[in-house]
Amino acid sequence: MWGDRRSFHELHELLGECWDCENADMSRAEGCSYIGVISYFSYEVRHAFMGDRLLTLDDKPVKDWSDEMFQLFEKEMERFEVGIELTWPHMLFIMASWWECLRHQDCPMRVLGIIREFTVNIEQLLQQRSKTQYPKIEPYLHGAIYAANPYLMHFMEHINYEYLRWSTFSRVTLSTLAEEMACAAFGTYQYEDFMATLKKQAKKLDCPIEKLRAKVDEWVYEIEL
Repeated sequence: MWGDRRSFHELHELLGECWDCENADMSRAEGCSYIGVISYFSYEVRHAFMGDRLLTLDDKPVKDWSDEMFQLFEKEMERFEVGIELTWPHMLFIMASWWECLRHQDCPMRVLGIIREFTVNIEQLLQQRSKTQYPKIEPYLHGAIYAANPYLMHFMEHINYEYLRWSTFSRVTLSTLAEEMACAAFGTYQYEDFMATLKKQAKKLDCPIEKLRAKVDEWVYEIEL
């Protein structure tokens, strides 16, 4: 995602109107749900307009900061473009969480238009990847993700890990992405299997599921302190 600083700043403020994403008192349970996912997105957007993610100056990548660069960043904003890099699993979960926010919170009317614009852009990008495979991933952009899952963050990171693992071998096809995303759909074998894994690990460690933290290299869990 790329844009000027002002656009990213406005997006961050808009996300804040949907939910208090900067709430320092967020509970572990909230952080594990759709609230945590949308807060993660808000966090990335905020750091993007601060120049802490992707950054170009006059269409050239900026890799190192200096006092001179910082002064330009503050005084000549129009010369800069900022951005963030998100995986497809993260983007799909973010959109599902954003829709879930609308179900629970009174948001400004313009939010709906922006979400639809995001959706159309994502559809176009995925179709550019493969028009023939697009129908397999389309449901996960239009409601197949069970965003009311109280452990949505765990499911997102689990799928994202599998997605990144596949990407180390080759470019991940939409068919493969759709197979991994099946874990996010309530009632599927993959959903039930991973939920059972979380419950088993929580019982083993004698803690709530939301306090689990994955040690991804070994795919085991420990208690988040």
